[in-house]
Amino acid sequence: MPNYVYTARDRNGMQSSGVISARDVQEVREVLRNKELFLTGIQQQTSPARSRAGLPLLSGRRVPLNDMVVMSRQLATLVRAGLPIVECLHTVAAQTENALLIQTLQQVRMDVLTGSSLTDAMRRHPRVFNDLYVALVQAGEAGGVLEETLETAAVQLDREAELREKVKSAFVYPILVLIVATGVVFFLLTFIVPVFARVYEQFRADLPLITRTLIAVSAVISHYWWMFLLALIGVMLLIQRYVQTPGGRLRYDQWKLRLPYFGRLNRKIAISRFTQTLAAVTKAGVPILRALTVSASTSGNQVIVEAVMKAAQYVKDGATLSAPLEQTGQFPPIVTRMIAAGEQSGNLDEMLDQLTRFYHRDVEYTVARLTRLIEPALTIFVGVVVLFVLLALYMPIFGFGNVIRK
Repeated sequence: MPNYVYTARDRNGMQSSGVISARDVQEVREVLRNKELFLTGIQQQTSPARSRAGLPLLSGRRVPLNDMVVMSRQLATLVRAGLPIVECLHTVAAQTENALLIQTLQQVRMDVLTGSSLTDAMRRHPRVFNDLYVALVQAGEAGGVLEETLETAAVQLDREAELREKVKSAFVYPILVLIVATGVVFFLLTFIVPVFARVYEQFRADLPLITRTLIAVSAVISHYWWMFLLALIGVMLLIQRYVQTPGGRLRYDQWKLRLPYFGRLNRKIAISRFTQTLAAVTKAGVPILRALTVSASTSGNQVIVEAVMKAAQYVKDGATLSAPLEQTGQFPPIVTRMIAAGEQSGNLDEMLDQLTRFYHRDVEYTVARLTRLIEPALTIFVGVVVLFVLLALYMPIFGFGNVIRK
């Protein structure tokens, strides 16, 4: 017989929910009526394989951080109000607009109704609830402070969204300039240069090397632009697949940290994420080894992940955290010294919070400095390209007088 997940109310208006095996909905009503309960909502429970059948269409997507922040704060508020967790999940799912988040919350609610803990139910959806989120929920359930850890998760996601937005907004203008410049050069090479080339061919004049080079490039781009586009797409796909391998990911992240100027920014962002997450999970009462694993995974850089996991092995053997982190060579002295001070004073989470605020400001300043360098560099680059095209197009015109007299 199929299982039905129901919600009902008694004569006093108190709401309850559960799962009943029955032939149909009418039998569920009769069973509840015998218990003096009145059915208010019912849904047939599907098997785990079928219940997730609707997810593959959305499985490639992710929930925006802002939607996760709002959902977490709503869920924390409802839990704090004393509502059952299944009712909290149902209410939050009804208020969100993201299709994937709605499906996920409904599935989590069904799993909780059938006996799963909230932690286990969320762990089945790693694309929506990452390791940090699951660790905070697990700590909240174990300590009876779920509303506080949910609020902490919302704060962490909000900080991550703010950090991403700062970095993205700083590079919007340079990227737009580069795209426009590329479009203008492509237009000149495919429409303008061929016209000049036909005019020069009619005069049969000797063209300067710079002009012959430009005409040759224009001919190649005009006739074979699709090959360049396919080659670019192919290279990008190959790089993407290589980066998805463990060795490729490590080498890619090493390269990101060695880039001139951008390497420092990438390291600061990774360390900021690590300290921010570690502060949140330690404050929530997560054991240190689990906290290090979660914090490392949220850094976004495999080099930092391996450094933290190596340090975690020493911590497991009884060492402090600051010394093995310093030995990895991946963390600046300010990080290891403040962690050492936090360990000695017993205020590790407070020191980590201070580190996070420091690195957030430092990332903001570094991004501002980079944009101040990139904008004039792009202006010079675009000017050089335009000057090259203009010289190549107009230099033959200066010699047309001699050609006409001949």
